[in-house]
Amino acid sequence: MKRFFSAVFLITLTVAFTGCSVLQRYEEYPSDLTIEDLEKKMQKSSDPDGVFKSAQSYIQKQILTTKGIFFDDQYLVEVKYKRPDMFKTTTFKDNQPFSTFMFNGQKAWIINHAKKQTTELTGDSLIRMRNMSTLLMPDSTFSQSFDNLKLTQMRRDGVEYYKIVGSNSGREPITIYVNKFTLLPKWLETREAIGSQKVDYVATMDSYAFYDQVMIANQSSVKVNTMNQISKVILFRLNVELDNSEFQP
Repeated sequence: MKRFFSAVFLITLTVAFTGCSVLQRYEEYPSDLTIEDLEKKMQKSSDPDGVFKSAQSYIQKQILTTKGIFFDDQYLVEVKYKRPDMFKTTTFKDNQPFSTFMFNGQKAWIINHAKKQTTELTGDSLIRMRNMSTLLMPDSTFSQSFDNLKLTQMRRDGVEYYKIVGSNSGREPITIYVNKFTLLPKWLETREAIGSQKVDYVATMDSYAFYDQVMIANQSSVKVNTMNQISKVILFRLNVELDNSEFQP
């Protein structure tokens, strides 16, 4: 159920790590569902046969295009996940590895391929990686991913949405807006602290399509501060063979 995080949030922040708030407010009112009921409906909508929920691993590839004034910059981003909590996100530029974030369930690293430099993450950065691994789990729930949750409803441009605000101690909240009719996430907002820099992040899921029997946000528009990006899925595959050594530097 959290694959939209890996498809949009994690991938874009991977690039943002190398590099005016646009959040808006709308009238809110009480939800007609509990968070548990909403999760069940969202899963049925996006994973009707339960194949993603029971998957042991997956691989996803996306083209991420950064829109500039005079030129566009393009990256290929590959996400690999293996149960119980291992993942690796590698960004490629001009067909060469650019950066890698890796977590093997206990330790985490960031690799700068150009400098051939590997840095082990500790402290808050390691906790952040552990939190990301929870978001990437096929059977994770909102209550597993967040310490605190608030669910309301809202209307924007005549469309009804469920608004989920999830937060963890010491972290900026993530706000997810779910279309009440499709029961698929439409956009999300958050703010990340990357070093001393605050990054405002808004991702809009432009379209969805089935990949390997799972409904995926196959194109998303992303705004990171003033930087605009387009993310397009080119591959999503479940239960691929992944050796544990792939999650070691």
